[in-house]
Amino acid sequence: MPEKEQDFRGVSLKRELVEQIESFIVEFPQYKSIADFVHEAVRVRMQEIKKLSPILPRFEILNVDENGTKVIDREIHAIAQIYLKPESIWCDICERHNCVHIRYALNDTEIQKTIRKRRREGWKLPEV
Repeated sequence: MPEKEQDFRGVSLKRELVEQIESFIVEFPQYKSIADFVHEAVRVRMQEIKKLSPILPRFEILNVDENGTKVIDREIHAIAQIYLKPESIWCDICERHNCVHIRYALNDTEIQKTIRKRRREGWKLPEV
């Protein structure tokens, strides 16, 4: 018969810390056990860390020039070079004319200005 997965796992704590927790529990009886206290302390600490951690967006424009832009993609840990060429727009990461990096870049006002200028010059770039 297969072993049933346990709902709990053990961790080791230094004796000194356990003794401090035991003293704390005597003073604050809302905690019924060391495990109850540790569970709450870990949960609260994890919430604090998440609140303090900077949540960076997946994409970010690095720069814009007449040739295109660079887009940071934090999900794949890469920088996509978006090229503006007379015949099209191109992403060097995806090797495509239409991808998430290009769609993100097309929302940037500076790249939109550059594209409008190039379209007036006859370049075959997307409408923005």
